[in-house]
Amino acid sequence: MRIYTIPYVFARRVVVGIVVVGLMLLTIQWVGPLAHRSLARALPAQDQYSLRDITTTHKVAALTFDISWGTVMPPKILNILVSHHVAATFFLSGPWAKQNPGLVSEMVRDGFEVESHGWAHVNYSSLSTGEIVRNIAQTNAVLTSLTGQRPTFVRPPNGDFNGRSILAARSVGYTTVTWGTDSLDWMNPGVSTIVSRVTSRIHPGDIVLMHASDTCKQTDRALPTILKDLTAKGYQLVTLRTLMTYGPPNYRG
Repeated sequence: MRIYTIPYVFARRVVVGIVVVGLMLLTIQWVGPLAHRSLARALPAQDQYSLRDITTTHKVAALTFDISWGTVMPPKILNILVSHHVAATFFLSGPWAKQNPGLVSEMVRDGFEVESHGWAHVNYSSLSTGEIVRNIAQTNAVLTSLTGQRPTFVRPPNGDFNGRSILAARSVGYTTVTWGTDSLDWMNPGVSTIVSRVTSRIHPGDIVLMHASDTCKQTDRALPTILKDLTAKGYQLVTLRTLMTYGPPNYRG
């Protein structure tokens, strides 16, 4: 029987190599994520997260409405707000605004704030930095032309964002806004559910998410009751820009 031997030096190199590779894998698995989390913690909140609400003791809040589709629901919502003498902010998609300049002009005429909902209705976290910038810039050009005022807030489609999209938006002068209270009107869960979610969850400095797209079938029926209840609770409803004058912003994930 022939016995094979491995030189000591070669064997030592093999063992050392295995140990080094093992340590590298452990570093990637454990140290890498820890380092990433440490770096994330070191960044200011506004460079990682969206604006959710502000800190204030005043009973003040911003009703915000996203619009991407349709021409039936937007006029209904506008008429309700005007008849109740309530301020609000509309986040408009670029294509919708371009196709409905008359409705955009009506919003401006009635004193509503117009901000950006981006161009393509896609998750920003799935786009490259350049694509996010172009998405926002396209809508910026349309809204600025129609309103005479450059928007400063963008609500990403589906409320989707990550740190990269936050910084991409800021690079072109935009603050990413989501919400503190979601009415869930986009799910058409029933008028009473929409009313309950807003009136029970609203808090001083809140940013409330609602919709005025035609796909949301119950918002116009829920809104009058919401406005009546919030008035009874002593809330003043203002535009998002006005809300920002009441206290420091809160950026959260």
